[in-house]
Amino acid sequence: MTTTKTIRELVSQRERFDELKRKRFNHFGLLPVPESWMEEPEIKTMPLKHHKTKRPSVIYVIDSDTQRRTWYSFQIADNKHWKDWYAIGMEDCEVGHAWISATYSDWNDPDYEGVESRVTWYVSFAHDGSPQHEFWGWHINEVSVSHAYERKLRNKTPMTYQYECIDIDGKPVEFKITADGYHACQVNAKAKVDADPNLFPFSENSYFRSVMLVHMKGG
Repeated sequence: MTTTKTIRELVSQRERFDELKRKRFNHFGLLPVPESWMEEPEIKTMPLKHHKTKRPSVIYVIDSDTQRRTWYSFQIADNKHWKDWYAIGMEDCEVGHAWISATYSDWNDPDYEGVESRVTWYVSFAHDGSPQHEFWGWHINEVSVSHAYERKLRNKTPMTYQYECIDIDGKPVEFKITADGYHACQVNAKAKVDADPNLFPFSENSYFRSVMLVHMKGG
């Protein structure tokens, strides 16, 4: 699935990519992203070293032939959008490479409907010569993306929904919320329950027992 970008957007993304494409080993930084609306993930490139045991918070580049951990690894800071990281490639005594991929997910954008996208970074690793005189680290050559859904603007037609939660005694309570679109109604309804000490979610898995459209402008 493709998206249309202006020349200005493409140039801006290219400049940002060039700014972020080199990372030294054992350094913090940001990974470039293929879409301007994506949040750049914060990364720490680990030192060039084989770990005898797997560390829980570390993501390893897996050798495509042996299926073993290479000496290339990294950590990603906690992020609400990025998940399911995976890296595969190869190592050599002087160079290496990897395809690193992750899923970008965002269902809470107030202006756009939910997105689920798989992003892949093609990275080459350099560690030839002396690290005092040569660049040792990552070189991000390319970033690509595949979108599961087309990114669309949310419907912001004014509408009213009726919600049912419970009170402190577990008895049902109904109230109405009017806002610009279903997503805004949902956000405002949950905020109302959270802010009112007399209201509680219906269960651990669901804020509301029922949600019913009462009125939509033009409907």
